Amino acid sequence: MKYVLKAHEMKAYDRDTSDRIGIPSMVLMERAALAAVEVILRKGHVPGKVLIAAGCGNNGGDGLAIGRLLAFKGSEVVFFMAGNQAKMSVETKAQAAILKNSGFSIQSNFEMKEYDMVIDALFGIGLSRNVEGIYYDVIEKINACGRRGAVILSVDIPSGICADTGSILGSAVRADLTVSFAFAKRGHLLYPGREYTGELIVKDIGITRQSFGKEPPAAFCYERSDVAELLPKRRPDGNKGTFGKVLLLSGCQDMGGACILCGRSILKTGAGMVKIITPSCNREILQNAVPEAMLYTFDEEPDKEKLEKSIDWADVIVAGPGMGMKKSAYQLLKYILEEAAGPLVLDADALNLIAAHENLRMLAAGYGTGRLVITPHPGELARLTGTLIEEYQKHREELVYALAKELHCVVAAKDAVTMVAQDGKREVYINTSGNDAMAGAGSGDVLAGIIGGLLAQKKEIFDAACLGVYLHGLAGEEASLKEGRYGMTASDMLNKLSFVMREA
Repeated sequence: MKYVLKAHEMKAYDRDTSDRIGIPSMVLMERAALAAVEVILRKGHVPGKVLIAAGCGNNGGDGLAIGRLLAFKGSEVVFFMAGNQAKMSVETKAQAAILKNSGFSIQSNFEMKEYDMVIDALFGIGLSRNVEGIYYDVIEKINACGRRGAVILSVDIPSGICADTGSILGSAVRADLTVSFAFAKRGHLLYPGREYTGELIVKDIGITRQSFGKEPPAAFCYERSDVAELLPKRRPDGNKGTFGKVLLLSGCQDMGGACILCGRSILKTGAGMVKIITPSCNREILQNAVPEAMLYTFDEEPDKEKLEKSIDWADVIVAGPGMGMKKSAYQLLKYILEEAAGPLVLDADALNLIAAHENLRMLAAGYGTGRLVITPHPGELARLTGTLIEEYQKHREELVYALAKELHCVVAAKDAVTMVAQDGKREVYINTSGNDAMAGAGSGDVLAGIIGGLLAQKKEIFDAACLGVYLHGLAGEEASLKEGRYGMTASDMLNKLSFVMREA
């Protein structure tokens, strides 16, 4: 597990490292410069002609120190500083003095020449308002250098990207490579900042978890090395009942594929048994496609007695994939929300039904903290929160937390970067696995099944949602390596799920 920081958290830990632990800020700056140069050299030979585009704050000081070290390695370095040099921070002023004493000068004009590399050290993580004036022009010129073939390296974060949200503040540097320090920032992982960051490399410079105090950062992400420890433990003497029974309410006429994808993903994740409740039209296709599944199929409406027995049998319920919006789907969901007591995963049409019927929404809100997971994509989340997509994109995290609080649930908000939050929990999971190949029909059905399968194996509800999202992304990555980013399907992803879990 790795922490993902907001700007104010990073500033506090940086300050604590200097003020309490006693590592001077100039020492941290030199370590940052050494780390960045190490990355540059590992990427290839010493760059020939380098432009340092520095601001007056400490990010600019990092840039000046990087340029000095590259010059000593043999690069031809041009130093440029945007803004009023009289307003340099204490550490940046010291770096400027070192340059002067070493025979270098700092220019006030950005010279458009042919550079092998441009070091973007204008703002760092402290930027909180839109870029304007000379800084806007400088960013545009840096990007122009990139289009002309220069490698663009951003120090800590591309200038113009909000470190907390990943949004573009007026204009932003498009980096090929970003070298950040101590911890990744949210703006590195959230779009559009993730795209502008390029390759992200985080280097240790001496700011550690010792500076967290009593309250660690709120956001975290997983790495592949975490999976083995996170997966539910398998009992060698276990049986199909030991590993959990999942009831799946899925599929309507012409939507039998959702049953197949979700049902198979439940089993592929390690659940012992799955029972699918679906209209009779899906019986034959399911018997062929998921022979391991038990079925209860119905014609017009499900029999309440049989439904009650199925609920009593199940350890976990997954509802929604391909259910449709007809009366039978409404009645099924209403009965589940009224009568079930165990962990419940709601996806797709179950969420659309909740958005359309206030009584179902109230039942969902009363289902109970620690028992309900919902997995909305952006459109579903916008419907559930009564907002436009544009508003969702601007205030995503606030809306996710508000929905989690209203429904007393875990929200796995699917997107290019999926975010998981729970009512009453300050931690938020930010997913780093997956790619654009996963943006296709059926992908959400697979995720709902993975989370249900993990819950069946007694995984805690928030942890199951976070791990399910990460495994889902890993399976997508592996499938796209074989199938490509254009032709991969949800079935391809499902078929790689066993592989990513086995590799752990």
